[in-house]
Amino acid sequence: MEDAAYQARYLDVARMLWQASNGDPTDIPVDYCEHLCHDYVDGDTSLVSLLPLFESFSELEDFEWEEAVQMLGKVSPGDWPDVENIESISLEDLLRVYDEDASGFDFVEDNLSTAEKVEKVLIEVISSVFGARVSTIRSEKGYYASPKNNFLQEDDGTFAGTFMFGDYKFIFEVAPEEGGWICTYRLHWDSVNKLPPLRDEENKNKENQTRRVRHRGWK
Repeated sequence: MEDAAYQARYLDVARMLWQASNGDPTDIPVDYCEHLCHDYVDGDTSLVSLLPLFESFSELEDFEWEEAVQMLGKVSPGDWPDVENIESISLEDLLRVYDEDASGFDFVEDNLSTAEKVEKVLIEVISSVFGARVSTIRSEKGYYASPKNNFLQEDDGTFAGTFMFGDYKFIFEVAPEEGGWICTYRLHWDSVNKLPPLRDEENKNKENQTRRVRHRGWK
């Protein structure tokens, strides 16, 4: 499974398993979680398959649990022991690390429905400018909109993050101006290498390979 496809689906699968377990991931069968295993092209890996090993989850709100899952969705193997040696994962510890890195954010509502509404609105706005349907609105670090990142809104009111179009990732900004809102976007650096070569460059390379060099002598 490609990285983009995995990132677009793993949280939905984890949420489904969480709901089926009535909020107690220790009841989730291990063989179900094996479908959440994934190794990324850049060498990172996912630890979401360790759902049954989650601890300190009973007091968490839905959005906090999802943030913890996202933090485990793409990690560096060098920061964690081998999967076989992990006996438990404290979600409170994970969120504490995230809180230490995050500055104080404010927003009028901090619930899951707000996050979903923000994502839907941004999809509609960006799609209308982009000219095609986009998906997967995330922060630049890959997190869903949530109270922790102020629902992707910056201090000046600008919404900023990333979206997906097929296998390509883009960075976007939706900023308020005097006459309304302006939407800008650019290809994410992770997707630049996925672009096919330009036709002119491809033809130029072919010409360089096949063209014979002519020499003219003078007497």
